[in-house]
Amino acid sequence: MTPTLEIVAARIDAAPLNRGLVGADWLASEGNVPVTFGNGDVALFDNEGDGVFEGHYLFVSRGAEAIRHARQALRTMFAEHGATLIFGMVPDFRRDVKWITRRLGFKSAGLRETPEGPCELFVLSNVMFYRGAPQ
Repeated sequence: MTPTLEIVAARIDAAPLNRGLVGADWLASEGNVPVTFGNGDVALFDNEGDGVFEGHYLFVSRGAEAIRHARQALRTMFAEHGATLIFGMVPDFRRDVKWITRRLGFKSAGLRETPEGPCELFVLSNVMFYRGAPQ
């Protein structure tokens, strides 16, 4: 069963490091896209305009299933939502997230200081996605 929007909102509300974001407000923001999976995995894409999205993963799965769902979510964004670039700001201490991000084909654009501490900026264009990581 695919998570409902109410479940997605609750998952956003409960997410660690959500910076005080309210799930219902995020869902109400025009252009934001949730991509959900039957096991409860949720990928969120914040609309930054002009085909640019910031991605976030609220996954319950790990390993190969998480990578498969993340690739499917990225494919959905590029193929169905007109994404030209997806980026992510990964907290520097989250080595596990950096690993999966690289496995998905994202490239590092270096460390950035943020109000939440140092984060590594990762970027993935539609050209990089279709030319790079296995689909």
